[in-house]
Amino acid sequence: MDAAQLTATPIYRDPRQALDWLEAAFGFEVTTLLTDEQGGVAHAEMGFHGARIGVAGPWSGGPLGPARLVSPAALDGQATQLCWLALPPSLDLDAHCAQARAAGAEITQAPEDQFYGARTYRALDLDGHVWCFSQAQRTVPVAEMEAATGLKVEKVSEGDARTTEAPRSAVTPYISYADPAAAYLWLETAFGLEPRVYVTDGAGALVHAEMAFGGQTIGVAKAWSDRHAVPGDVGGRNTQSVHLQMESDIDAHHAAAVSAGAQIIRPLETQPYGDRSYIALDLEGHIWSFGQTVAPMSIADWDEKLGTRTRLRPTENR
Repeated sequence: MDAAQLTATPIYRDPRQALDWLEAAFGFEVTTLLTDEQGGVAHAEMGFHGARIGVAGPWSGGPLGPARLVSPAALDGQATQLCWLALPPSLDLDAHCAQARAAGAEITQAPEDQFYGARTYRALDLDGHVWCFSQAQRTVPVAEMEAATGLKVEKVSEGDARTTEAPRSAVTPYISYADPAAAYLWLETAFGLEPRVYVTDGAGALVHAEMAFGGQTIGVAKAWSDRHAVPGDVGGRNTQSVHLQMESDIDAHHAAAVSAGAQIIRPLETQPYGDRSYIALDLEGHIWSFGQTVAPMSIADWDEKLGTRTRLRPTENR
Protein backbone atom coordinates (compact mmCIF):
# COMPACT_ATOMS: atom_id res chain seq x y z
CA MET A 1 0.00 0.00 0.00
CA ASP A 2 1.33 3.45 -0.89
CA ALA A 3 1.67 6.17 1.72
CA ALA A 4 -1.65 7.76 2.64
CA GLN A 5 -2.83 10.78 4.59
CA LEU A 6 -5.59 10.40 7.14
CA THR A 7 -7.85 13.26 8.23
CA ALA A 8 -10.38 12.75 11.02
CA THR A 9 -13.02 15.49 10.95
CA PRO A 10 -15.17 16.04 14.05
CA ILE A 11 -18.41 17.98 13.55
CA TYR A 12 -19.19 21.13 15.55
CA ARG A 13 -22.26 23.33 15.96
CA ASP A 14 -20.02 26.37 15.36
CA PRO A 15 -16.85 25.35 13.51
CA ARG A 16 -15.33 28.84 13.68
CA GLN A 17 -15.67 28.86 17.46
CA ALA A 18 -14.25 25.32 17.56
CA LEU A 19 -11.10 26.42 15.69
CA ASP A 20 -10.34 29.02 18.35
CA TRP A 21 -11.20 26.65 21.21
CA LEU A 22 -9.10 23.75 19.93
CA GLU A 23 -6.13 26.08 19.58
CA ALA A 24 -6.50 27.39 23.13
CA ALA A 25 -7.30 24.05 24.78
CA PHE A 26 -5.21 21.49 22.91
CA GLY A 27 -2.63 23.58 21.07
CA PHE A 28 -3.86 22.71 17.59
CA GLU A 29 -2.84 25.16 14.84
CA VAL A 30 -5.03 26.27 11.94
CA THR A 31 -3.35 25.18 8.71
CA THR A 32 -6.14 25.73 6.16
CA LEU A 33 -9.32 27.78 6.28
CA LEU A 34 -11.64 28.19 3.29
CA THR A 35 -14.62 30.48 3.67
CA ASP A 36 -17.60 31.06 1.41
CA GLU A 37 -19.06 34.37 0.27
CA GLN A 38 -20.98 34.73 3.53
CA GLY A 39 -17.84 34.11 5.60
CA GLY A 40 -18.94 30.63 6.65
CA VAL A 41 -16.37 27.86 7.10
CA ALA A 42 -16.33 25.82 3.89
CA HIS A 43 -13.30 23.71 4.80
CA ALA A 44 -10.86 23.84 7.71
CA GLU A 45 -7.85 21.81 8.82
CA MET A 46 -5.66 21.97 11.90
CA GLY A 47 -2.26 20.48 12.63
CA PHE A 48 -0.77 19.05 15.80
CA HIS A 49 2.78 17.61 15.81
CA GLY A 50 2.26 15.56 12.67
CA ALA A 51 -1.47 14.98 13.12
CA ARG A 52 -4.01 16.37 10.68
CA ILE A 53 -7.49 17.21 12.00
CA GLY A 54 -10.45 18.55 10.05
CA VAL A 55 -13.11 20.80 11.56
CA ALA A 56 -16.57 21.06 10.01
CA GLY A 57 -20.14 22.08 10.72
CA PRO A 58 -23.32 19.97 10.49
CA TRP A 59 -24.05 18.63 7.01
CA SER A 60 -27.01 16.77 5.55
CA GLY A 61 -28.64 16.17 2.18
CA GLY A 62 -26.91 16.12 -1.18
CA PRO A 63 -24.32 13.36 -1.55
CA LEU A 64 -24.81 12.16 2.04
CA GLY A 65 -28.17 10.65 1.18
CA PRO A 66 -29.66 9.10 4.35
CA ALA A 67 -26.58 9.88 6.43
CA ARG A 68 -26.10 13.06 8.43
CA LEU A 69 -23.11 14.72 10.05
CA VAL A 70 -23.97 16.29 13.42
CA SER A 71 -22.30 17.45 16.62
CA PRO A 72 -22.45 15.20 19.70
CA ALA A 73 -24.35 18.10 21.29
CA ALA A 74 -27.27 17.14 19.00
CA LEU A 75 -27.15 13.54 20.31
CA ASP A 76 -27.20 14.17 24.07
CA GLY A 77 -23.40 13.97 24.14
CA GLN A 78 -23.01 10.70 22.23
CA ALA A 79 -20.33 10.39 19.54
CA THR A 80 -19.79 7.75 16.86
CA GLN A 81 -16.00 8.11 16.98
CA LEU A 82 -13.25 9.30 19.28
CA CYS A 83 -9.80 10.66 18.44
CA TRP A 84 -6.58 9.35 19.97
CA LEU A 85 -3.52 11.60 19.60
CA ALA A 86 0.12 10.79 20.32
CA LEU A 87 2.04 13.50 22.15
CA PRO A 88 5.73 13.78 21.21
CA PRO A 89 8.36 13.36 23.95
CA SER A 90 9.06 17.10 23.84
CA LEU A 91 5.66 17.90 25.36
CA ASP A 92 4.62 17.47 29.00
CA LEU A 93 1.38 15.46 28.99
CA ASP A 94 0.36 16.65 32.45
CA ALA A 95 0.92 20.28 31.45
CA HIS A 96 -1.07 19.67 28.27
CA CYS A 97 -3.94 18.34 30.38
CA ALA A 98 -3.76 21.38 32.67
CA GLN A 99 -3.95 23.68 29.63
CA ALA A 100 -7.00 21.83 28.34
CA ARG A 101 -8.71 22.01 31.73
CA ALA A 102 -8.01 25.75 32.00
CA ALA A 103 -9.65 26.29 28.59
CA GLY A 104 -12.82 24.51 29.73
CA ALA A 105 -12.24 20.93 28.63
CA GLU A 106 -13.93 18.35 30.84
CA ILE A 107 -11.24 15.90 31.95
CA THR A 108 -12.94 12.52 32.15
CA GLN A 109 -9.73 10.60 32.92
CA ALA A 110 -6.84 12.29 34.68
CA PRO A 111 -3.28 11.59 33.45
CA GLU A 112 -2.11 8.17 34.53
CA ASP A 113 0.31 5.45 33.46
CA GLN A 114 -1.31 2.60 31.53
CA PHE A 115 -0.55 -1.12 31.47
CA TYR A 116 0.36 -0.89 27.78
CA GLY A 117 3.29 1.44 28.46
CA ALA A 118 1.80 4.91 27.84
CA ARG A 119 0.65 7.81 30.01
CA THR A 120 -2.76 9.09 28.91
CA TYR A 121 -5.66 11.36 29.72
CA ARG A 122 -9.12 11.78 28.20
CA ALA A 123 -11.11 14.96 27.69
CA LEU A 124 -14.40 16.21 26.28
CA ASP A 125 -14.30 19.31 24.09
CA LEU A 126 -16.86 22.11 23.93
CA ASP A 127 -19.27 19.99 21.83
CA GLY A 128 -18.74 16.68 23.64
CA HIS A 129 -16.24 14.96 21.34
CA VAL A 130 -14.01 12.47 23.16
CA TRP A 131 -10.26 13.03 22.84
CA CYS A 132 -7.55 10.75 24.22
CA PHE A 133 -4.01 12.12 24.51
CA SER A 134 -1.26 9.59 25.01
CA GLN A 135 2.52 9.59 25.38
CA ALA A 136 4.62 6.45 25.04
CA GLN A 137 6.71 5.61 28.12
CA ARG A 138 8.06 2.13 27.42
CA THR A 139 7.60 -0.90 25.20
CA VAL A 140 5.50 -3.61 26.84
CA PRO A 141 6.01 -7.27 25.90
CA VAL A 142 2.82 -9.06 24.90
CA ALA A 143 3.25 -11.65 27.66
CA GLU A 144 3.44 -8.89 30.29
CA MET A 145 0.29 -7.20 29.01
CA GLU A 146 -1.64 -10.47 28.87
CA ALA A 147 -0.55 -11.35 32.42
CA ALA A 148 -1.63 -7.95 33.72
CA THR A 149 -5.06 -7.91 32.07
CA GLY A 150 -6.10 -11.47 31.28
CA LEU A 151 -6.55 -10.43 27.65
CA LYS A 152 -5.28 -12.32 24.62
CA VAL A 153 -3.37 -10.51 21.88
CA GLU A 154 -4.27 -12.40 18.71
CA LYS A 155 -2.57 -10.12 16.19
CA VAL A 156 0.41 -7.75 16.24
CA SER A 157 1.73 -6.52 12.90
CA GLU A 158 5.11 -5.16 11.80
CA GLY A 159 6.78 -8.54 12.20
CA ASP A 160 7.40 -8.19 15.95
CA ALA A 161 5.26 -10.54 18.02
CA ARG A 162 6.95 -9.45 21.26
CA THR A 163 5.46 -5.97 21.61
CA THR A 164 2.17 -4.17 21.24
CA GLU A 165 3.81 -0.93 20.13
CA ALA A 166 4.06 -1.30 16.35
CA PRO A 167 4.57 2.07 14.60
CA ARG A 168 1.36 4.11 14.48
CA SER A 169 0.23 7.45 13.13
CA ALA A 170 0.01 10.62 15.20
CA VAL A 171 -3.79 10.57 15.13
CA THR A 172 -6.01 7.50 15.38
CA PRO A 173 -9.78 7.74 14.96
CA TYR A 174 -11.56 4.99 16.89
CA ILE A 175 -14.81 4.08 15.12
CA SER A 176 -17.67 2.52 17.08
CA TYR A 177 -19.46 -0.55 15.71
CA ALA A 178 -22.28 -2.73 17.01
CA ASP A 179 -20.32 -5.73 15.70
CA PRO A 180 -16.65 -4.68 15.67
CA ALA A 181 -15.41 -8.17 14.83
CA ALA A 182 -17.48 -8.21 11.62
CA ALA A 183 -16.39 -4.65 10.84
CA TYR A 184 -12.72 -5.63 11.22
CA LEU A 185 -13.08 -8.28 8.54
CA TRP A 186 -15.27 -6.14 6.26
CA LEU A 187 -12.95 -3.12 6.33
CA GLU A 188 -10.08 -5.29 5.13
CA THR A 189 -12.11 -6.58 2.17
CA ALA A 190 -13.95 -3.38 1.24
CA PHE A 191 -11.47 -0.58 1.93
CA GLY A 192 -8.15 -2.41 1.98
CA LEU A 193 -7.37 -1.70 5.63
CA GLU A 194 -4.67 -3.99 6.96
CA PRO A 195 -5.03 -5.99 10.22
CA ARG A 196 -2.66 -4.61 12.86
CA VAL A 197 -3.71 -5.40 16.45
CA TYR A 198 -6.57 -7.62 17.64
CA VAL A 199 -7.09 -8.16 21.39
CA THR A 200 -9.82 -10.35 22.92
CA ASP A 201 -11.00 -11.16 26.42
CA GLY A 202 -11.38 -14.60 28.01
CA ALA A 203 -14.70 -15.16 26.23
CA GLY A 204 -13.21 -14.32 22.84
CA ALA A 205 -14.96 -10.92 22.57
CA LEU A 206 -13.06 -8.09 20.90
CA VAL A 207 -11.62 -5.61 23.42
CA HIS A 208 -9.23 -3.54 21.29
CA ALA A 209 -8.44 -3.54 17.61
CA GLU A 210 -6.43 -1.41 15.21
CA MET A 211 -6.01 -1.47 11.45
CA ALA A 212 -3.59 0.31 9.12
CA PHE A 213 -3.94 2.08 5.79
CA GLY A 214 -0.75 3.25 4.11
CA GLY A 215 0.98 3.80 7.44
CA GLN A 216 -2.04 5.44 9.09
CA THR A 217 -3.80 3.86 12.08
CA ILE A 218 -7.57 3.37 12.47
CA GLY A 219 -9.18 1.89 15.57
CA VAL A 220 -12.18 -0.46 15.49
CA ALA A 221 -14.20 -0.45 18.69
CA LYS A 222 -17.56 -1.12 20.27
CA ALA A 223 -19.77 1.61 21.70
CA TRP A 224 -18.49 0.90 25.20
CA SER A 225 -20.04 3.74 27.21
CA ASP A 226 -23.03 6.09 27.24
CA ARG A 227 -20.92 8.65 25.41
CA HIS A 228 -20.44 6.37 22.41
CA ALA A 229 -22.97 5.35 19.79
CA VAL A 230 -23.17 3.63 16.42
CA PRO A 231 -24.97 5.29 13.48
CA GLY A 232 -27.74 2.70 13.54
CA ASP A 233 -28.71 3.76 17.06
CA VAL A 234 -28.89 7.50 16.26
CA GLY A 235 -30.82 7.57 13.00
CA GLY A 236 -27.83 7.13 10.68
CA ARG A 237 -26.09 10.21 12.03
CA ASN A 238 -22.29 10.54 12.35
CA THR A 239 -20.38 12.92 14.63
CA GLN A 240 -17.11 12.50 12.73
CA SER A 241 -15.93 11.38 9.31
CA VAL A 242 -12.65 9.91 8.09
CA HIS A 243 -10.90 10.89 4.87
CA LEU A 244 -8.04 8.86 3.41
CA GLN A 245 -5.94 10.54 0.73
CA MET A 246 -4.35 7.97 -1.55
CA GLU A 247 -1.28 8.13 -3.76
CA SER A 248 -2.67 5.92 -6.54
CA ASP A 249 -5.24 3.34 -7.69
CA ILE A 250 -8.38 5.04 -6.43
CA ASP A 251 -10.45 3.53 -9.27
CA ALA A 252 -9.42 0.03 -8.19
CA HIS A 253 -10.07 0.95 -4.57
CA HIS A 254 -13.57 2.15 -5.47
CA ALA A 255 -14.27 -1.06 -7.40
CA ALA A 256 -13.26 -3.19 -4.40
CA ALA A 257 -15.53 -1.16 -2.11
CA VAL A 258 -18.48 -1.57 -4.45
CA SER A 259 -17.85 -5.30 -4.78
CA ALA A 260 -17.82 -5.69 -0.99
CA GLY A 261 -21.16 -3.94 -0.62
CA ALA A 262 -20.17 -0.42 0.44
CA GLN A 263 -22.96 2.09 -0.23
CA ILE A 264 -21.52 4.76 -2.51
CA ILE A 265 -23.21 8.04 -1.61
CA ARG A 266 -21.08 10.29 -3.81
CA PRO A 267 -19.85 8.65 -7.03
CA LEU A 268 -16.22 8.47 -8.03
CA GLU A 269 -15.45 11.57 -10.07
CA THR A 270 -12.83 14.26 -10.50
CA GLN A 271 -13.58 17.31 -8.38
CA PRO A 272 -13.05 21.00 -9.29
CA TYR A 273 -10.16 21.16 -6.80
CA GLY A 274 -8.17 18.53 -8.70
CA ASP A 275 -8.86 15.37 -6.70
CA ARG A 276 -10.60 12.24 -7.89
CA SER A 277 -12.73 11.14 -4.96
CA TYR A 278 -15.77 9.29 -3.65
CA ILE A 279 -17.75 8.99 -0.41
CA ALA A 280 -19.07 5.70 0.96
CA LEU A 281 -20.97 4.30 3.91
CA ASP A 282 -19.53 1.20 5.54
CA LEU A 283 -21.54 -1.79 6.72
CA GLU A 284 -22.88 0.13 9.76
CA GLY A 285 -23.34 3.55 8.16
CA HIS A 286 -20.10 5.37 9.04
CA ILE A 287 -19.08 8.00 6.50
CA TRP A 288 -15.74 7.50 4.73
CA SER A 289 -14.23 9.52 1.90
CA PHE A 290 -11.30 8.62 -0.32
CA GLY A 291 -9.36 10.87 -2.66
CA GLN A 292 -6.39 10.99 -5.01
CA THR A 293 -4.88 14.16 -6.45
CA VAL A 294 -4.90 13.93 -10.25
CA ALA A 295 -4.56 17.63 -11.15
CA PRO A 296 -2.45 19.52 -8.57
CA MET A 297 -3.67 23.09 -8.05
CA SER A 298 -2.40 26.21 -6.31
CA ILE A 299 -4.45 27.94 -3.61
CA ALA A 300 -5.37 30.63 -6.14
CA ASP A 301 -6.63 27.92 -8.52
CA TRP A 302 -8.79 26.41 -5.76
CA ASP A 303 -10.37 29.71 -4.88
CA GLU A 304 -11.10 30.56 -8.52
CA LYS A 305 -12.68 27.16 -9.19
CA LEU A 306 -14.65 26.91 -5.94
CA GLY A 307 -15.52 30.55 -5.29
CA THR A 308 -13.86 30.38 -1.87
CA ARG A 309 -11.33 32.49 -0.02
CA THR A 310 -8.42 30.58 1.53
CA ARG A 311 -6.48 31.90 4.52
CA LEU A 312 -5.06 30.71 7.82
CA ARG A 313 -7.14 32.93 10.09
CA PRO A 314 -10.43 34.80 9.69
CA THR A 315 -8.70 38.18 10.22
CA GLU A 316 -6.08 37.73 7.49
CA ASN A 317 -6.48 39.68 4.27
CA ARG A 318 -4.73 37.19 2.00
